[in-house]
Amino acid sequence: MRTIRKSYVDIAEGQIHLREVEGSDLPILLLHQTASSAKVYDPLLASLPLPNRLVAFDTPGFGGSFHPAGRPPLEAYAGQMLAAADALGIARFHLFGHHTGASLAIEIAARAPARIASLMLAGPVFMTPDEVRDFIAGYDEPITPQRDGSHMPRNWHYAASQNPTVAIEVLQDAVADLLRAWRARPQAYMAVAHHDTATRARAVRAPVLLLTTPGDFFRAHFDRATAIFPGARVAETGGDNFPGAADPEGLGRAIADFVEALPA
Repeated sequence: MRTIRKSYVDIAEGQIHLREVEGSDLPILLLHQTASSAKVYDPLLASLPLPNRLVAFDTPGFGGSFHPAGRPPLEAYAGQMLAAADALGIARFHLFGHHTGASLAIEIAARAPARIASLMLAGPVFMTPDEVRDFIAGYDEPITPQRDGSHMPRNWHYAASQNPTVAIEVLQDAVADLLRAWRARPQAYMAVAHHDTATRARAVRAPVLLLTTPGDFFRAHFDRATAIFPGARVAETGGDNFPGAADPEGLGRAIADFVEALPA
């Protein structure tokens, strides 16, 4: 098992919290889904069978990172993640993103193509205009804290209903993240909803790995991802919407097989 170390880096807008594993090969940067934090990657970071340096960021508003104001666009999050990589002295890297993190990874890869060695997208989000309208209607408002605690079972039901095969311990961590990030959840969701991810994806030139699970929230969209990235490698893991925490072995094998097959 590899040792995970936590730290912060300073960027112009505030502090970014991260979890890191030392390694000798090109770094792999990991971006989490909404409303998780980098903690969701702990089992994967500890067991990934690669010699690469691993860095999992808490995106702004989540985990231990600073809280952004207003409704920042996804482009703002991308600039902040690139600034965090700069603060760590990381010029070129592999990039992994899940759900919101996948949309963010696509924007980063389109913005800074020379820095991206490969792109790994778990449950990428490609919505139709009608789906975007429904998504905005359903997720624009936060689950605000209530004095009677009624927001707590709402958050538990939200996590548990979407992840029937995931262990209770993983759901517990997920709900703790949801409670912590109640303001950031709609910020990040609206950044994804208003981002032209498909257009930005078509600008990506790096090798791509597409990942899904049988229980992925965006499983029905997966054929859209394979159509946009026709040359991508495709893999399926377990873990519903938490493959990094609930199926680290399966996800780790898929990542390792992909990275090891890339040209030197």
